[in-house]
Amino acid sequence: MKAKYIRIVFTVTLILVFAMSSALARNKNESLMKPAGDSGENSFEVHKVGKVWNAVSNFGVFGDPNVPAGLPSMEWPGGSGVHHLWEGRFWVAANVDGEKRCSHADYGNYEFAGLGDWPLTLGSGKSVEDSYSRYDDLNADIHSTESMGLEIRQRGLTWSTKEFDDFIIYEMEVARVASGAGYSGDVLNDVYVAWVYDSDVGTGIDPTSAAIDDAVDFDGWDGNNPERNITYTIDMVHNLDWDLDGDFGPVEGYDERGIPLGWHHAGSPSLPNPNYDPAAVQPDGFYDEYQVFLEEDGPEIMWQTTVTFMYNGSAVSTIAGDVAVLDGEVLHGYVIPRNMSYMYDADDPSSPELDTQEGGVVPGFIGGRMIYSDHFKMYGAYGETEDDIHSRVFSHGWWNWESDPGTDKDKYDYMAATHNASQGNFFMPHPFSIGAPTFDYRWLTATGPFYDFKEGDVLNFVYVEVMGTGLAGMRSNADNALIAYYTGSAGNPYEPTAPDEDIHYLLPVPPPVPELKYSPMNNGVRLAWDNSAELMDDPLILEPDFAGYRVYRSAYSPSEWTLLSIFDNTDELTYVIDFDNGDTLTDASGEPYFVNLPPFDIANSGINHYYEDVGDTMIAQDANGNEITLWVNERPLNDLPYFYAVTSYDNPAAHGRPEFPPIESSKVNFAVDEDGAPKAIHPEGLYEVGETGDAELNVSVYPNPYIGASLLEAKYKSKVNFINLPPNCRINIYALAGDLIDIIVHDDGTTNESWNMESRNEQEIATGLYVYVIETNDGRRQVGKFVVLRGE
Repeated sequence: MKAKYIRIVFTVTLILVFAMSSALARNKNESLMKPAGDSGENSFEVHKVGKVWNAVSNFGVFGDPNVPAGLPSMEWPGGSGVHHLWEGRFWVAANVDGEKRCSHADYGNYEFAGLGDWPLTLGSGKSVEDSYSRYDDLNADIHSTESMGLEIRQRGLTWSTKEFDDFIIYEMEVARVASGAGYSGDVLNDVYVAWVYDSDVGTGIDPTSAAIDDAVDFDGWDGNNPERNITYTIDMVHNLDWDLDGDFGPVEGYDERGIPLGWHHAGSPSLPNPNYDPAAVQPDGFYDEYQVFLEEDGPEIMWQTTVTFMYNGSAVSTIAGDVAVLDGEVLHGYVIPRNMSYMYDADDPSSPELDTQEGGVVPGFIGGRMIYSDHFKMYGAYGETEDDIHSRVFSHGWWNWESDPGTDKDKYDYMAATHNASQGNFFMPHPFSIGAPTFDYRWLTATGPFYDFKEGDVLNFVYVEVMGTGLAGMRSNADNALIAYYTGSAGNPYEPTAPDEDIHYLLPVPPPVPELKYSPMNNGVRLAWDNSAELMDDPLILEPDFAGYRVYRSAYSPSEWTLLSIFDNTDELTYVIDFDNGDTLTDASGEPYFVNLPPFDIANSGINHYYEDVGDTMIAQDANGNEITLWVNERPLNDLPYFYAVTSYDNPAAHGRPEFPPIESSKVNFAVDEDGAPKAIHPEGLYEVGETGDAELNVSVYPNPYIGASLLEAKYKSKVNFINLPPNCRINIYALAGDLIDIIVHDDGTTNESWNMESRNEQEIATGLYVYVIETNDGRRQVGKFVVLRGE
């Protein structure tokens, strides 16, 4: 079983725990009880080592509300330009002598501020890349009510390995660092903590509207109130990939979009799901909104529902409450509610067609899952029903912009599920269940209440942002986030431990990302990188396990990567693995390649740190030493935008650890500008002295049309490029009415020139049709047009 395999493989690392004092120190939170510093400058950094790219702040904000013009906001896949979040916000509320107060991040009204002596940073730590930030609510000037004397200590964690690259985990401490006069008194009661996400799914690519066509729901224990169309006791899909094909499809009860085949209305409350098929539901004996976490050393698992389903070609009959048995094997582990709010792109009612997920352009579901809260450890289970025995959130709410909370009382009431918009629900049902349409929603996931919160007290929480293809992919990735948290831990989902109590996330990590530089050449690009990946110890193996480098190229954006070349540090035969899907590269007959990769004589030639992308052929040697072709690379074209990445990968089996699969570092060392935005490189031709170019000019403009927003231009310095130019010429740019906008003198002997779309008076040009005239000294002339669409 796939999930079981993952957990069992990583469990063997426990034998290293007592021998790995350095790893223990790395995984333990330091004591954070220090006096709060002065509020510093609010800032962002960007997590982008995995498939999810997101801005993280030091003032309680997740994502950049300037999206898509600003930094990535749950951009998935990273580099695609498809964002799923407008702004995420962190809230803490309490009852202060009968007055409801809330310290919060909220668009345009941020009551948390970064600490001047704790700047927001990215670095190594528990994960491949950790972020560190601290912020407090002590600045009275930015509060509508009295400060509650809080300091937030936050760590973000990201990985690049396949099972763990679709989420970002945040460990958060809420500390009471000030009390008494000016800080809401000595004791805070009825304290709630919440994550509020305004998710505009598809921002940057949604052709209609990314804001007003979303739907929202909750996965987990939710009170099972059929009168309000709320229930978690549904079993229509498989909770695990029981057939181990690496995918969730019709066999598991999902369509090709990752949406359950049993959902009658997926994107519209009035239009049926075109793939709806009640006969195709695939129960498996467990509630759909629960995670089945298999673990050999865990307790026996009990079936939750009475059904019959197929497993390994045989029918399995389950009885709710009986011990779960498959193929004669008793299942062990944990079955727990996911505690996850989520949102997805539904149908836009303003367009005639059913455009849920925009016809596959916006397949991503975005979720927010609470993995850990001190509430369960401090007070036990809520116990609202017989099976309400596990750690869970207190409430899940949603509302649209017409019900945005404007006061501390409103925010508190949403967290406590007493707001009028909550309609008496602690867990708001899917909007369609109560007659609401698709719209611009926000979700809230809250935990609490906590009592007698005094100066010196600290509360711990772990929250994960997760993406996936459809509900199926998001659920699977959210389940992997919980697996990551408990790998190496003495705790488990039934007896959870806080991040600072023991080791968590004891996962294999790839070698470091190489430091990469590249430069253009004629129809090609030169690359060079350092050897840092070859020197660092793997924290689980305690020695370097570097195995080789891979060189990638992507055209137009850093997303759809093409593998150009592989260099490894062994003369032995090896399989060629596609790290994105875990498959092995095969020949035309379907047989896996088992080859010796270059350099073929590592002892004499050494590992490569240099590569020229000029469209060469990837050569390997077979078992007989004969050279064979694995693939052929096309040569890059002059003046087109390209991105490059070089990754490192390991081979734990070569160091006696075959239980750890080989893994690859992230494709994140492509060039960026001073603001951190991806920066393309353009191969360019260089004329010889005296050359004049082709007799007939063949200049063109890229991109044409240019489509963008003004903020995007300011952030990413967008431009249009004139390509296939002669070595010396003048480019005259006119408005359609004939007004001269700008003159560019091109005399550097190359084939391209860029223009920043500003007039001679340094004014940004407006949306419209423009004319360009190319003129050379020898009388050649070309006239053309290009379109600029600025947007709002």
